Amino acid sequence: MSDTSTPLDRLSSPPVAQPKRVWASSFIGASIEFYDFSIYATASALVFAPLFFSPAQASIGVVLSFATLAAGYFARPLGAAVFGHFGDRIGRKTTLITTVLLMGVATVLIGALPTYDQVGALAPVLLVTLRIVQGFSVGGEWGGAVVMTTEHSSTERRSFMGSATAMGSAFGVLLGFLAFAAVVPLSGDGFMTWGWRLPFLATVVLFGLAIYMRLRITESPVMVEAHQNRGSTTTLPIKALFSGYGKPVLLAAGVFTGPFMIHSCMGTFFISYGVTELGLDRQFLLNASVMGMLAALIGIPIGGLLADRFGRRRVLAVGVMLATANLFLLWPLFLSGQPAGIIVAYVLVFTFHSLCLAPIGALYSELFPTEVRYTGVSMCYQIASLVGGGLGPLAASLLVANGLGIGAVVAMLATFCVLAGLCIMRLPRTDDIDLRRVA
Repeated sequence: MSDTSTPLDRLSSPPVAQPKRVWASSFIGASIEFYDFSIYATASALVFAPLFFSPAQASIGVVLSFATLAAGYFARPLGAAVFGHFGDRIGRKTTLITTVLLMGVATVLIGALPTYDQVGALAPVLLVTLRIVQGFSVGGEWGGAVVMTTEHSSTERRSFMGSATAMGSAFGVLLGFLAFAAVVPLSGDGFMTWGWRLPFLATVVLFGLAIYMRLRITESPVMVEAHQNRGSTTTLPIKALFSGYGKPVLLAAGVFTGPFMIHSCMGTFFISYGVTELGLDRQFLLNASVMGMLAALIGIPIGGLLADRFGRRRVLAVGVMLATANLFLLWPLFLSGQPAGIIVAYVLVFTFHSLCLAPIGALYSELFPTEVRYTGVSMCYQIASLVGGGLGPLAASLLVANGLGIGAVVAMLATFCVLAGLCIMRLPRTDDIDLRRVA
């Protein structure tokens, strides 16, 4: 007879928590996720339009390029539902190994794609397909990494420990900017033929490291305890989530949509706008992005410590308020075209974003019971990423393409940040929640 038990069934006792090792594993996984996001977003702004949509006019090509970026975000909620199901039923560890493997393979293959001049219309089809696979796998990556980290941590340090994914995301974006900042001068005239491919191909090193780290961690002790105590269940996690926790899902997604949209537009739309409309140097904008992400790397752990001390909602509310006010400083600083002003704009945007990002992992984990936590955390984040990260840059490019200007883009960002503030006010205080609770 074949063995139909899950890895959790074969554990005789809950594993010992491994906070440091799990923190490192989540950091690496998030680094890959956002490195992939960063290099794809940067390539969307700089190279995909002429290489994969060459018959289209320049402005239309940019819109189509950002549309492929959005396509990956549309796949994320589906990935959250599918991988959330297995993460809540089978276990966090096995699911996370699968997500990082699938994500890494898709990213490497993007770096090897033929262009429109080589294979015609097949080129954008392949690009969109791999972007969807990438988005599908990412849909289960962030939430699972957050859940693993918070379930291995103490209540008193949950925001700081949960910020592993936030720090990893900042580090991954920084690596992506650095990768393109390095290959632009390195490849010179060859950047548009082979130089842009190098950051994608380099992903093989990162996802190899992530798989190694995840093979060395134990399953979440919270998950094992819940699995042993609850017995069998036939309710699908996604069904249980929306039937019992639909309102928290929408509120939690809403609190991060605005900040995510600002972050995404700074790494994509504003780079494209700066090069095509303001005549700014591509290398300079990438360097300014690097400085911004360095500020975020410093701000995220500080934000995590503050959230453990003063509460998740309070720190998040301060971050959203500062990010919103800063939009009206970003507008003149960026349009000035002055290097110092643009660098200040990037540093301020990413500093305030770090205060929004740091408490999110702990807050999301505390909103849901163990048996739907992977699905719930993943779904909240990926809905926010779809609207903020996927549709945000696309909407911004459409606003500019229709002659509404960057002022309309700033107004859109401010609207979603105000919405985030309203959602924060409706969320309950969760700081002292015991993650061992089950539905």
